[in-house]
Amino acid sequence: MLDIIGIGDADVDLIVQVDHIPTHDEKVRGTLLGKFPGGIIGNFCAAAARFGATTGVVAKLGKDEFGDLCLSDFIKRGINIAGMVQKENEDTYFSVIHLDHTGEKALTIIQTNGFLPQKEEINLEYVRGARYVHMTTLDVDLVDYVFGHLEGECVLSLDIEATASKAPPQVWNRVLQKLNIAFPNLAGLQALTGHNDIDKGACYLLDRGVKTVVVTCGVQGVKIFKDNYYFEHPIYRVDVKDTTGAGDCFNAVFIASLSKGWAIEKAAKYASAAAAISIQCVGAREGLPTCEEVELFLKSRGDLAC
Repeated sequence: MLDIIGIGDADVDLIVQVDHIPTHDEKVRGTLLGKFPGGIIGNFCAAAARFGATTGVVAKLGKDEFGDLCLSDFIKRGINIAGMVQKENEDTYFSVIHLDHTGEKALTIIQTNGFLPQKEEINLEYVRGARYVHMTTLDVDLVDYVFGHLEGECVLSLDIEATASKAPPQVWNRVLQKLNIAFPNLAGLQALTGHNDIDKGACYLLDRGVKTVVVTCGVQGVKIFKDNYYFEHPIYRVDVKDTTGAGDCFNAVFIASLSKGWAIEKAAKYASAAAAISIQCVGAREGLPTCEEVELFLKSRGDLAC
């Protein structure tokens, strides 16, 4: 049995270094830093595997240069690819990332016909062979379909972003009722719940059936809510090179930590440290840490005990 399977997207990130993020009708000069395997789920699976969790991925790729790059990276990292879909007549999607001197980014997704797997392309028997299943809100109807077949069989988690696909309230309600762990960032929490207040937004999700809400709040750190439970952990300040994939890394290490049987507090600490380590390199997967590297980082900060 695998610890974790991620279902969703895998792409290639074209990262362009610029002096500043361009505004409307502005031209800037940039330098291409490279072509890096990426995607929310692709990065999530890479981080979970690097941290030591046995990990599988379900995503769609074209049989093209970008698809081969993504697939070879999964294989190199020891990620199980038995659930992958790769097709001749479809193109692997890619993203163009503008990266400024602060490490902050602006991202454009170039969506293709190979963006996400279709319902019929997901091998549910394969997915049932995982303890944890993680998805994103890029296609809420796809989440509804998968979670509807897996409820009660796997621990279900969801990355909730402001770019969530449109879905009727009844679909969202079904998803939230089945959801064990929600991972909204601040924008995603506000977009879904209508609340700018973090506590109210988290309560909105808990009231609709979510068991645990983990809100990543940027410089404010992470805030975790359950019924009659609250915990928060600050960020670790580091020299930032590239924030791409930081949230994916956090989510992956948090779930990988839970799969080890660790308490939520320890999971939050290790996930926060892992994200801080990851953003010190350019490319979402270039700086992903092992568990041992996270412990060395925490020890250097005098914060290993939990």
